Amino acid sequence: MTNHPWLQPIVFADGRALPTRILPGPMEGVTEGSFLSAMSKRHFVNAWFTPFLRISTAVPRRSRLQRWLEPYLRNGTPVIAQLMGVDSARLASAAAILHGLGATCVDLNCACPSPSVLSNGGGGKRLCDPDWINRTLNAMREACGNRAISVKIRVGFDSPEELPAIAAAIRNAKPALVFCHCRTVRELYRPISDGRQRLAKARDLLPDCLLIGNGDILCADDAEAMRQKCAVDGVIAARGLLRNPALLRDIHDHCLDRPPTPLSDSERLDFLRDIADAPEQGPGAKHGFVLRIAAGLYGHDSALFHELARCRNLRQANEYLHRLNANVASTAAPCIGKDPS
Repeated sequence: MTNHPWLQPIVFADGRALPTRILPGPMEGVTEGSFLSAMSKRHFVNAWFTPFLRISTAVPRRSRLQRWLEPYLRNGTPVIAQLMGVDSARLASAAAILHGLGATCVDLNCACPSPSVLSNGGGGKRLCDPDWINRTLNAMREACGNRAISVKIRVGFDSPEELPAIAAAIRNAKPALVFCHCRTVRELYRPISDGRQRLAKARDLLPDCLLIGNGDILCADDAEAMRQKCAVDGVIAARGLLRNPALLRDIHDHCLDRPPTPLSDSERLDFLRDIADAPEQGPGAKHGFVLRIAAGLYGHDSALFHELARCRNLRQANEYLHRLNANVASTAAPCIGKDPS
């Protein structure tokens, strides 16, 4: 067994565990459906972190929560189920149900920067009220007993200067895990120059918490730099998976002193074809998600992206990718990457 700390499991008080500390980040509108299937099929993840489920006017029925969670559980990997809302009691009740349905950990989203989420007081807006975070985590703990709860935060809402108050609230609540993104909510995903310093500060402020770093992880070297400079206990990668679906595998191999294994053209094409093969969508459905993944894998300037953009719907995109796959070893192969024009 390797001694690298990130390859050690996280074992929670109830005996459930995450197999490593290298995890996929939750992405609303991405980590579901055909992306979930394509990633799981290739064993590119060993656990799942769901996009948020909004808890608003009432606690969803157990049957609805089961339908939402089941696609993640069916792969046999541990699942971190993420909740969002403003009512502490409802969030706590939903967390207890999700644990009963098989979630390994239930996470409280205090990080989402979406304007629509913020306008309803959820997600990253919760960082403006550290006492609420403390109360809600304690309510979740009371409802869930010894089962794992976690919280996902950013370093502040307007400014990283808010982090000490946020960290104090979290320290008191003692969640099993803290996921921390290096940006503020207001910064969205804009470039910043001091992300590592901010996470290092979070490490100083949360010395007794398992701290998982997040933000700007596009390759294994980025993850290693975060580990060395911030002393985080693990990493989650989200947007980097759109460029390289095998990113978590690359980080895992780096921890074993192995070089990364880049995806071949045929592997990338197979992945994209699986994304387009979405039986839950009707044949006339739009193919914007396929275009998004194609842009990450090949770039907006690639011939493949341009051809997909000419397709009218998901059915046409799927047919094009199947034809391309059949011809990948012949004339179509040179046209997959850069636009020859």
